[in-house]
Amino acid sequence: MSANVIVLSGYGLNCEEETLFAFNHCGIEGKIIHINDLIESPSSLQDYQILAIPGGFSYGDDTGSGNAFAQKMKLAIFDELKCFVERDTLTLGICNGCQILVNLGLVPALSEYGKRDVAVTYNTTARYQCRWIDLKVDSNSPWYDGIEKLHLPVAHGEGRFMMDDDTLKALKANEQIAARYIMPEGGFAKEEFPYNPNGSVFDIAVLTDVTGRVAAMMPHPERGMFTWQRDDYHEAKDKAQRSGNVLPEESDGMAVFHNAAKYFKL
Repeated sequence: MSANVIVLSGYGLNCEEETLFAFNHCGIEGKIIHINDLIESPSSLQDYQILAIPGGFSYGDDTGSGNAFAQKMKLAIFDELKCFVERDTLTLGICNGCQILVNLGLVPALSEYGKRDVAVTYNTTARYQCRWIDLKVDSNSPWYDGIEKLHLPVAHGEGRFMMDDDTLKALKANEQIAARYIMPEGGFAKEEFPYNPNGSVFDIAVLTDVTGRVAAMMPHPERGMFTWQRDDYHEAKDKAQRSGNVLPEESDGMAVFHNAAKYFKL
């Protein structure tokens, strides 16, 4: 089975080109569609198997990151969105897209789609953080199949997942915490900056819905697609040349998009 992806744009989302490129690179065709065009023809979602909401600063984050964009979607096309995620599809929200999915109640959706269970709020540093981080992945989600670790960039001012103790307990029990921030040597960050760049509870970087098919991640896989994009590229290149090895073209982020392609080829 082949798959088509719809990548949303509009009102300050600004990573749509890179996100579509990543899907295309992995053999998935698709289109960038402005949210207003989707609202005008919501039935077009039926033509797609993957929905991606990319990063950016929708509505300038003026009413809270991702909130205004999520409210626009919820008021105009939530029934169609709910039908989309309930069939055998994949949905990915990256950074601002992550915040939008959380505000929509599509992640983690512990009891039902549309009910907001967690918050994504201001970094504990009270500053915008743009840096590379390490993640430990432990998930049955199709998006992260076969992935154990990720080295990716983050770029956000509101990336801290927060929730009450009962919700955190449920997320652990349901295995909906797909990835957590770790230190370079592999131990969990324990909410220590800069390894956990935002102070997220339990070092949470990625959440999914109960099915694992809807994923909300704060780090940017589309900004870590190729080895030459990495912050440690020059050191890695020098080490490879000295040992007679060749660096792989693709880096960690591309694996996420390859998994989407693999899911629909099974």
